[in-house]
Amino acid sequence: MEYRKLTLLFVLIFATLTARAQDNKAAVADSTAEQLYNAGDWKQLISFVSKSVADSVDSPTLRFKAGYAYMLTGNYKAAISQFNRVLLKDPHNTTARLYAYYCNTYVNNNSAAFYNASHLDTATLYAIKLSPFGLTDAAIESGIKLPNNDERDNGFFERIGIGLRLTWRLQLDQSFMFFKQNIFRSGYIDYKNQIGKTDKQTEYYAKVKYSLAKNISILGAYHYLHTSYRSNINQSNLGLFGVKYDTRYVDLQADVNFGKLITKTLKQYDAKLDFYPLGNLNLYTMSKASVSNLSGAHSFIYSQSVGFKVLDKTWLETAATFGNQDDYLDADGLYVYNAIDPTKFKCGESIFYQLGNHALLNLNYFYEKKTDVYRTVNYNQNSVTLGITWKF
Repeated sequence: MEYRKLTLLFVLIFATLTARAQDNKAAVADSTAEQLYNAGDWKQLISFVSKSVADSVDSPTLRFKAGYAYMLTGNYKAAISQFNRVLLKDPHNTTARLYAYYCNTYVNNNSAAFYNASHLDTATLYAIKLSPFGLTDAAIESGIKLPNNDERDNGFFERIGIGLRLTWRLQLDQSFMFFKQNIFRSGYIDYKNQIGKTDKQTEYYAKVKYSLAKNISILGAYHYLHTSYRSNINQSNLGLFGVKYDTRYVDLQADVNFGKLITKTLKQYDAKLDFYPLGNLNLYTMSKASVSNLSGAHSFIYSQSVGFKVLDKTWLETAATFGNQDDYLDADGLYVYNAIDPTKFKCGESIFYQLGNHALLNLNYFYEKKTDVYRTVNYNQNSVTLGITWKF
């Protein structure tokens, strides 16, 4: 019995000494971090907090200072991760919420930004000047497609879109689109003087995004297409359901597209990975793998994009898509590649220019390798699109 009492006494003494030592380490860490914070030595502060956490010295105060340092050095994804750690322990920390909001807007993650904004008080919300009508953005784009094929006239594409914040966790994006191209057939003596048949398509697209948590969202989309060609008129209805999960440097998404397009039944399964190695938009990659089932015909499509900042207000993005893109759905079902002739390969370059505080100008060029469905010959097509997005 005396042995057990002695053992228990030693255990209590050891636990007390360990707790005091841990408290001393935490106090020293807080003091050092405060000095680095006040001195504005952000890189050293980040290194010190990382080492402290590795040594099991952790606290919301250390995490907040590291988040602030990451934010000021432009690593917004890492800053978000640190502020989220603070909010796990202190969900009422208004400053961490506000900084998390701003960092998410800097990487175009409106869902997570508005999720954090929903926890802010009225005075803070007024200060960040959100649109009183719930508007998030508006976009206009217009494009021309130039096929190297005497039996295909130039194609024209227009889109107008608007984004709305219905609630703090629910967003709605809508687009109205129009496409037109004259199609000629073999047998004409002079293709250029023939009226041909016009392929016209009018479309409506709507996507909702709901934030389940600060880093998990569910997606739902609907796309309606009214297509007229020759004497045929078709109405197509497509849907999408997906889940997106954001991590420190990688965002993951999985979704399924389904419905009937013209006369074909369509299912498309997508897996997408966005990578931000610097924690911002100075360098990023977007990878997407898709498996399409078009009325029993299977296709595998892979898309890869790399973007980087080249000047203060200018970004370049290089993209390529491989595989049979017959009735391929892209950008969460926004773009439907169901032209008369399927695309077999596509690559291109986009330039983005920040025009003031709200406007983003973009110019896209794409080269496409296509197959004429009537003559079974390949031809090239060049496309140019100009657009502008206004962020409220």
